Amino acid sequence: MQPSIFTNDAVSIYYTTAIDALCEIARSSFFLGRLENALHMLRTTVHLIEADEVAPRDRLKLLLLSGKVLTVHHLLHQDDPALLFSTLHQAQQIAESTQDQQGLADTLSLLGQAHCTATTVAILKRGALPFGAQEQGYEEALTLQQQALTLQEALQDTRGISESHFGIGLVYQFWQQHDQAREHFKEALQVAEQHGHILEQAEPHRHLTVDALFRGDLDQALLHAQHALAFREAGGFRPYQPHDHLTLRDIYLKKGETAQAQVHLQQASTLAEEMGLATLVSSVINATNRLGDHPEGA
Repeated sequence: MQPSIFTNDAVSIYYTTAIDALCEIARSSFFLGRLENALHMLRTTVHLIEADEVAPRDRLKLLLLSGKVLTVHHLLHQDDPALLFSTLHQAQQIAESTQDQQGLADTLSLLGQAHCTATTVAILKRGALPFGAQEQGYEEALTLQQQALTLQEALQDTRGISESHFGIGLVYQFWQQHDQAREHFKEALQVAEQHGHILEQAEPHRHLTVDALFRGDLDQALLHAQHALAFREAGGFRPYQPHDHLTLRDIYLKKGETAQAQVHLQQASTLAEEMGLATLVSSVINATNRLGDHPEGA
């Protein structure tokens, strides 16, 4: 039997196959809420991209998935965002050097999310940030999302367009510019609905819930909160579902429907425990204590 003759192209194909499979495993863990498993898989896999035979598109794919997982992990665990930003800046360098416009659009959008998330987490951890630092973080997020949106519109990337409109709306909501925020959330929803993007409808509904609560419209808030959870479940993304249930619990408490509030509190607790999200479990425990202040029928 003649020995196999390997070429660089053949090795590159093997790397592509391996990275695709490993990314799917990590993505499945990510959607199931097993964030630590997903990150472990990605940290193990990231060493593969140092090989010369790995195509830039495969490096970029791995880095973008890592960026998505790290963004959610940072929001839920409020950890150091240094690795998040170094990962996405590396992705940006690859996209720019290879003139990968889709990759660059995805990276800019994720960087916008990262800046928005990191700024919000810093505010939550410290109670407040110096005004300049807070403004700089959100302004950077807005600029990046606007740059991403321009590319996505040129590429007719409807999923990306929806995500960037949401990201822009989120900045305006944090700035308490509610009319502009609402406009972008609705645009994000319209694009996602029109093109059948299921999961992309969850976050706009969640933040339209916040908008409705700000306006004191509990019925509208309830409708948006129910949609947010339904689209999250339909898209199979579990990490934020405990938050969705706790939001529904809060709304039902405000409406005086404590039995329904208790149902969502229990579902939030169960999901958080299953995913090992300690910070969420803690918030659920606090919610349980607060629920004791709302006796049945109050």
